[in-house]
Amino acid sequence: MTADFITTKTTPDLAFVSQHLFTAILWVNDQLSITRLNAQAEQLLAISSGRLINQSILTLLAPDELKLKENASIDNVSDDSENKPLDEPLYSLTERFNQAQNYQQPFIDHDHVIQTPLNGNLLLSVDYSVTPVIYEQQSYFIIEMWGKDRQSRISEEQRQQQQYAVARHMLRSVAHEIKNPLAGIRGAAQLLQRQFIKFSDANTTTANSHSNAFSISQDTSAGTNDDLQKMNQKLRNYTDIIISETDRLTHLIAQLLGSNQLPNWQTLNVHEPLEHVLTLVVSQYPQVTIQRDYDLSLPELCADKDQLIQVFLNIMNNACESMTEFEQTLQQNKLSASKELPLTDVQTDRETAYQPTLHIQTRVAFQHTIVGQQHKQVLQITITDNGSGIDPALIGQIFFPMVTSRAAGTGLGLSIVQDIISHHHGMIDVSSTEEANGKQTRFTLYLPFTQPVTES
Repeated sequence: MTADFITTKTTPDLAFVSQHLFTAILWVNDQLSITRLNAQAEQLLAISSGRLINQSILTLLAPDELKLKENASIDNVSDDSENKPLDEPLYSLTERFNQAQNYQQPFIDHDHVIQTPLNGNLLLSVDYSVTPVIYEQQSYFIIEMWGKDRQSRISEEQRQQQQYAVARHMLRSVAHEIKNPLAGIRGAAQLLQRQFIKFSDANTTTANSHSNAFSISQDTSAGTNDDLQKMNQKLRNYTDIIISETDRLTHLIAQLLGSNQLPNWQTLNVHEPLEHVLTLVVSQYPQVTIQRDYDLSLPELCADKDQLIQVFLNIMNNACESMTEFEQTLQQNKLSASKELPLTDVQTDRETAYQPTLHIQTRVAFQHTIVGQQHKQVLQITITDNGSGIDPALIGQIFFPMVTSRAAGTGLGLSIVQDIISHHHGMIDVSSTEEANGKQTRFTLYLPFTQPVTES
């Protein structure tokens, strides 16, 4: 009796266990109605539990079959069982559930596509398993789901992180090899410049003394002195170019090496650095419309405020520059086209003028995986612009150093962003799609709300 008592008291609650699993879990009764689901299922299906409870599982897995069943039941309300057609359709998934229950045999379905109005007709590819169980003398089905898109995203993220780490290591090795010779070149140029100055001063003194001693040759001495000064000025210009170009390369190398300074962890409201950057953006790009979609109930974030400002500033500046360039291109195209259009068409075209828009959204993402680490909830920041977009060929490489889609870009801004986000144990994703209202480029940042106690 004591053993039974201990077992009863120490048995975990099923609802508690399911809420802490990485897998999406749905409980379905023998009538195929959903009775319970965990938070991971809500996250995967993008549907709240309130909308799914008491719904038929066929709503998710076989909506056409559900409609067929409903229509058949309506048609057969006034029919006798003897009048049922012999070729009555077989409800395949329903029969599979029945067979699984009768034989207590689980089954698995691969590459199943879910699309339902409950989740805004979002296409979702999943693998799922159905396991019949008997709990408290009642028959149930446990359905486990694995999102194919999510697994692909995690694998792709890990692959890109590995490639990014290799690229960074190679670039840093090369940067270290270049850094020391640059310092030597700059030092030699400075010494050479000093020698030119001493040589010029010495020649000027000699020329002046000769001029005082021999007044007859003053014109010749003056001409020689001017030539020496001109030559010295040219040589100093050359050394100035060497020094300035060396400094530029040194600055570039410093950006490639990145900062070794660890983040200054502090508790903050993420909207503070966002608003700080938006103030700068508005003053620099007054033609851009700012749209805010903030979740003001967000928990506080543990992060380095200055580094977050640098992240947001780099992304938003890139977005605004992209929209500005896109607007200029559109204006040039319209100007050339307006010469061939009737006046009414030109007026209509002006009425539908392009408006550069920057949209910032903050949300909480639940049960999110970042580089193999599962988080119950993370901060999600989405920055969207309607500029020229990103070439699909560059999407997978956009965070690598020296990769850029802009003619005047260095390809280091997003590389620095990736470094900072990695130091914050987060991740960043980018997409660029063609939509009804133009191209939409979307940067999505995921940051854990808390950080490890010690920084490795």
